[in-house]
Amino acid sequence: MKGIIIYQSKFGSTRTYARWIAEETGFKAVDIKKLPKADLRSAEQVVIGSPIMAKSPALTRWILKHWDQIKDKNPILFTTSGAPADSPDLKEWYQASFPDHHRRILKYFPLGGRMVVAELDGLSRFFMKLGQMMEKDPVAKAKMMEDVDAMNRASLGPLLAQIAGSR
Repeated sequence: MKGIIIYQSKFGSTRTYARWIAEETGFKAVDIKKLPKADLRSAEQVVIGSPIMAKSPALTRWILKHWDQIKDKNPILFTTSGAPADSPDLKEWYQASFPDHHRRILKYFPLGGRMVVAELDGLSRFFMKLGQMMEKDPVAKAKMMEDVDAMNRASLGPLLAQIAGSR
């Protein structure tokens, strides 16, 4: 099966997972900014990797805009964020981002991300501080500006099984 992994990466986590998936599947991993339209058209399987930004997958609009092109290609979405992969917030944000008829088709896999606060650019740090100011939960607020490294190649197991089941 010919597949493609389309990703956007803010801090490198999503790109790393996309490359790991490519190594396991033989699919081509392509940054969304460099995606040839022909690659999307010819793919039988589409895997989309996106960071969570402002409580939504950053590629939500892209997925909705290209839905007719990807819906029949066994689409899979994986996200990365500072939240633990098993956080109920991630499922809630996913559900709020996509209509029910999309969620019935789009398989979702939240994965742990990585963020080193000292390496954030000024704009990212500003938005993190803004999000922190808006957060009501004091525990979550305190954690928002802590380094996170929850990258784990083994966590790809269920996603890879989904791909294998689609072949």
